[in-house]
Amino acid sequence: MNHDQLYEKAASRVKAKKGFIYHLLAYVLTLALLYAIMYFENDGELLPVLIVGLSWGIGLAAHYFYAFGTENLEDFGVSSDWEEEELEKELDRLIRKRELREQIEKEHSLLDKSERLDLKEPVERPLKNEDFI
Repeated sequence: MNHDQLYEKAASRVKAKKGFIYHLLAYVLTLALLYAIMYFENDGELLPVLIVGLSWGIGLAAHYFYAFGTENLEDFGVSSDWEEEELEKELDRLIRKRELREQIEKEHSLLDKSERLDLKEPVERPLKNEDFI
């Protein structure tokens, strides 16, 4: 990427962050106004405020991740390297699973070998008097 492309990308990211800040401001002011209206005009019925706040909040969260990415998740207790950590955990789990499967297959083959051993017919011995007592 040349300098002009980097500048355009940086300007686009700053514009997205600015858009999010305006979106957040509109969210807070609209909910405050809706809360005041519902509190004073509708006997304190706050269910509509909650519905609007939660549904719009989902969109606001999506806008946040679009504008800022996952870089700032450490502020919320999530590691910035969570994807790499999860990838490592998943890889370890799959390796353990493969090793267990190989061990089971090895044990099955040993079991098959032991079952295929030729068993000789028992030799009949003559009956004695002690056998009937």
